[in-house]
Amino acid sequence: MTLLGKFFTAVIFLLSAVFLFAALAVNASHRNWRQYVLEGVNGELGLKTQIENLTSNRNQLEDEKRAIQSALDREQAARKTALASLQTQLDELEGKYIESESQATQLRAQTTNLIQLDASRSQQLDQLIKENVDLRDSVRKEQQNRDALFTQTLKLTDEANQLRGFKQQLEERNKQLLAQVTRFEEVVTSKGIDINEPLDGAPPQRNGKVLVINRPNQLVLISIGYDEGLRQGHLLEVTRAGKYVGKLRVSKTEPDRSVAEILEDFSELTLQEGDRVDTTFE
Repeated sequence: MTLLGKFFTAVIFLLSAVFLFAALAVNASHRNWRQYVLEGVNGELGLKTQIENLTSNRNQLEDEKRAIQSALDREQAARKTALASLQTQLDELEGKYIESESQATQLRAQTTNLIQLDASRSQQLDQLIKENVDLRDSVRKEQQNRDALFTQTLKLTDEANQLRGFKQQLEERNKQLLAQVTRFEEVVTSKGIDINEPLDGAPPQRNGKVLVINRPNQLVLISIGYDEGLRQGHLLEVTRAGKYVGKLRVSKTEPDRSVAEILEDFSELTLQEGDRVDTTFE
């Protein structure tokens, strides 16, 4: 026998031993499954009975599940209805809250305005109280002034009565003086006397300005004349911006203007139209 035959012989022997032990183990563990299923062993119920019991329990549990599911559906429907009602109430409350918030905002604004108005009224009240105190002081002072004025009025009334008597005396004296003035006017008129003529021959104090200058003839035309009291021979001073320019002598007069001669010996500046002319004493 070859080595390969020996090897296969040993393998077959080992496999035979293994199968022998397997058969012995299967035989040792063999069970009557029918009896085990129908009647059970060791006081346990059979698998069929257990299955029937489990099926019965399952059916009972399914019935309970359906009852619970139905109750749950009713509960969910009731909860949905209650939730819808609560949502409606919530919406209404939110609307009322928004309205209340708006009203609260308006009330806060009104409160702020009222506070400001109250502060303003308080200031006005304080000002009025102060003005009232000032007015009372003013009234008190006015009463004192009125009493003083009343006293002064009595005094002035007495003085007025005295002045009335003095006025009557003056009126009588005035009548006498008017009669004398009338008589004087009649006498002056009858004698041909000019009351505007200066007693000492000097011109009255008047001022005018240079209108026209005739340099070849050394003559000027000025804006004052006979009606202002100028007469032939009167002397006039010419100034410009407060500075002395020269002197003139009246040679001819008219009611509102005069012709005057330029006195070269008294001239310091050249005369110009518009220079101021003032009367002077000789």
